[in-house]
Amino acid sequence: MNPFRLALDVIGNRMGRVTRPRFVTYLVCYRCNARCKMCDSWRLMPGSELTPEQVRVVFAKLGKLDVVRLTGGEPFLRDDFAEVAAVVLDTSRPTALHITTNGSFPERTEKMVREFADASRLRFMVSFDGAEAEHDANRGKDVTFATACETVERLIRLRIRYNLEVSINHTVISEQSLIDHDALLDRFTPRGIDVHMVLAYSDSAMYSLKRVGTKAVDLILPTGYPLHSKLAHADVIGFVKKKLSDVKNMNNRWLRIGKRYYLNGLLARLQNTPNPHPNPKCVALRSHLRLLPDGSVPVCQFNTEKVGNLLDQSLEELFTSAATTEARAWVDRCTGCWAECEVVPNALYSGDFLWPHRRHPTDLAPVETPQDDRRVALL
Repeated sequence: MNPFRLALDVIGNRMGRVTRPRFVTYLVCYRCNARCKMCDSWRLMPGSELTPEQVRVVFAKLGKLDVVRLTGGEPFLRDDFAEVAAVVLDTSRPTALHITTNGSFPERTEKMVREFADASRLRFMVSFDGAEAEHDANRGKDVTFATACETVERLIRLRIRYNLEVSINHTVISEQSLIDHDALLDRFTPRGIDVHMVLAYSDSAMYSLKRVGTKAVDLILPTGYPLHSKLAHADVIGFVKKKLSDVKNMNNRWLRIGKRYYLNGLLARLQNTPNPHPNPKCVALRSHLRLLPDGSVPVCQFNTEKVGNLLDQSLEELFTSAATTEARAWVDRCTGCWAECEVVPNALYSGDFLWPHRRHPTDLAPVETPQDDRRVALL
């Protein structure tokens, strides 16, 4: 990531200018083999998906990028997912390729790492919903806890040789899921794997069968947080406070900074704090661009109305169109969500978590990675 270019983007976003995309979230497919209760991705019509050749066309229009998130659905359901990722790397040369997976394809995951041109740019985040019983009850028979753990173990064995970053994302979906968080920590933290969490939203415009293609304005709150119904009686405030105190123990220093920022904002909203902070300027349709499987571009996570399609349009045409201009004005009026997938690019490209007061003295301190896993990884 070029610091000078980042500074220019921050200045542009804070002044309300239209900056080029630097951070792209690309849903490579809607298809999913999980049957999660909080997500309808598996119910959605799959629709068309960009071929690797079309991916090259689209990302050539986007040019050089800082970060590309590859997600789904489940990305590894695409037989050509490794090729898609390779095309994105070759075309836009991002510093990091973040891959979110449910961990149900351990062989494909390992093969991708071993054959990838520059595996050091890969950042794997494997999703869990709790310990084994809760995870399997929510995700279904094709996405088991045991298989996800096997994927993580394979990545652990590869991470030193290929300089991989691997983390666990725990989606807290219920009171039992919240209780299970400590079990995930006990299982993965001794292996040098960071376990972080998000609280499940009550609904989504990106993945809800009834809301896809609409504005889910009822989920964008000036204060408060729209929790999933199964978390109604859980002590989420106490849980988030505990996680804030534990952030200093995370291995990855940048994850420590980002997670502390996210949790501070989450706590403020859970406590219904008036004018909660942090509350960065949204950079959707500016520095952050979402890309759907067919190349179309929605506004954001909670407004999935489409403004165009990068397979058929140039970036300049799409970014200067009447539809995008109107949607960007809507973004500027938005009170701000607290979905982490939006918060991270917003905080970075608005410059909000670059200010010293956003950091904690422990955020940049090194944390020692367990040495036993390093020896195993070199075998």
